[in-house]
Amino acid sequence: MGRFLAFILGIAGAVLASQGPGFTLQYMQNLQGRVDELRPIVEEFDANVSGYGYTRETALAECGTATGLLDALCQTYVAAVRRYERLTAHLAELDGATDLARPLILAKTQIRDITESVYEQFEPAIPATAHGAIYAAGGFALLWGGSSVIFGLLGAMFGGGRRYA
Repeated sequence: MGRFLAFILGIAGAVLASQGPGFTLQYMQNLQGRVDELRPIVEEFDANVSGYGYTRETALAECGTATGLLDALCQTYVAAVRRYERLTAHLAELDGATDLARPLILAKTQIRDITESVYEQFEPAIPATAHGAIYAAGGFALLWGGSSVIFGLLGAMFGGGRRYA
């Protein structure tokens, strides 16, 4: 019974892990769209502040000391600029990684609102790429191997000498 359950868990791991490259691609497309959306705002900010002799950083620093209406206006620009910088750096990190490494990087460094947005639209599909097959094999090996070890240990501990995995 343990071997059967380990095999079923291995299949589940293969199916789940094979979705990683496709999900990552959709995540990157969503991320690129958000960067493209913020770029004109940040470019306008940079152009406006440079007309007054400021760099982006000096303008943002001065925004930190603003009060009243200026503070309210600055908060919007500071949030947009900081988000743009964060998203641009994240996109560069993903773009610079290999196709096989991207899902692993994304698992560690995802941005929650983008992940949720992608997840709402994501439809699992059978991967037709080598990367999907590699992730499927890895997912199978991880869950099958791990559950085989666990079921083997449980069988040895509680099975009275009978082998379960």
